[in-house]
Amino acid sequence: MKDLYFLRIGDDDLEAARAYQTKAGAIAAYRRVALELWSYGQTIDATIHLAQRPADVVECPDFVLSLGPRGGVSVIGA
Repeated sequence: MKDLYFLRIGDDDLEAARAYQTKAGAIAAYRRVALELWSYGQTIDATIHLAQRPADVVECPDFVLSLGPRGGVSVIGA
């Protein structure tokens, strides 16, 4: 079974992480939220956790996302 990309925005609970089929899909979802908050002068980070099902999502993220100064997404991780 292929891993899914679970997106956790801000300090959401692990159970609130939303699954995406691709890393690009998870990043795009984060970017939409981050740009909306950015327009109000707020920032938010997110994490992506690789797992096969929601019960397998662990606290330690595989990728950390943040919005750059010109609206691009910075992805740090494997």
